[in-house]
Amino acid sequence: MQFLTNLISKIGLFVFFILLEIAAVYFMATKSDFHKNAIGVKTMAVNAYISTKASNIINFINLPEENRNLIEENAQLKQKLAKHPLFNAEDDSLRTKIDSAYHQKYAYLTAEIVDYNLRRKDNYFLINKGKKDGVSENMAVLSSNGVVGAVLNSSDHYSSVLSVLHSRTNIKARIKGSDRFGIIVWPGIDHRELSLTEIPKYLNVKVGDTVMTAGASAIYPEGELIGRVKTLEPNDDTGDYEIIVETFDDLSKVRNVYVVENLDKLDIEKAKSREDVITE
Repeated sequence: MQFLTNLISKIGLFVFFILLEIAAVYFMATKSDFHKNAIGVKTMAVNAYISTKASNIINFINLPEENRNLIEENAQLKQKLAKHPLFNAEDDSLRTKIDSAYHQKYAYLTAEIVDYNLRRKDNYFLINKGKKDGVSENMAVLSSNGVVGAVLNSSDHYSSVLSVLHSRTNIKARIKGSDRFGIIVWPGIDHRELSLTEIPKYLNVKVGDTVMTAGASAIYPEGELIGRVKTLEPNDDTGDYEIIVETFDDLSKVRNVYVVENLDKLDIEKAKSREDVITE
């Protein structure tokens, strides 16, 4: 009992001491302008520090996974460009890639999807970049994880994009590690599943293999991701595989994209236009 009495007495003295300290601080803060300002500054600094740290933590937790991937990808691109011999301070931009021969073949412009609908067989979406930003028809549109679609038409500030989830989708693609290309189409059923056709059975294809653009196109750069092989079944009638490709991105959640301009497009089209006039 004596122990309990002593404990209560000590706790009481401690509480009394704390109350005296609080009263002293209050007295200084209210009676002295100097102390009032000093305490106010310290309190504001502490509050600002705590608020900033809390805000940073909350923002990081709430940051969408796609945005995080985009930031990481931009950092990787910037690091690669910084090591490139043609890169200098004035060219510090993520809008360009330079190929291995130091010839700039593509220009990249960031954009945001502002409207979309994936409930139809033929799907489109709208991005917030248009003619005044340099966007025109037949430019590829990519996410940080691969192909999203191609520009159909543009106004001054917006562009309509034909999604890969469209009956007109026809993209030359190949299995990573193979030179043989097939065609990507959308069966019109699942927004995460595409179909890869014209891949012969003799090729070594496995579930999980990466599918990417073949580059035999004036629209899509070579090596851009499309998805991974989800299922494959041999078709004895055609001699090809029936391959279902699962996209890396859930296209219903994609918001940040790249619009890709092929800087060699006119040269390619000019060369192709001359094929008809060549005679033996």
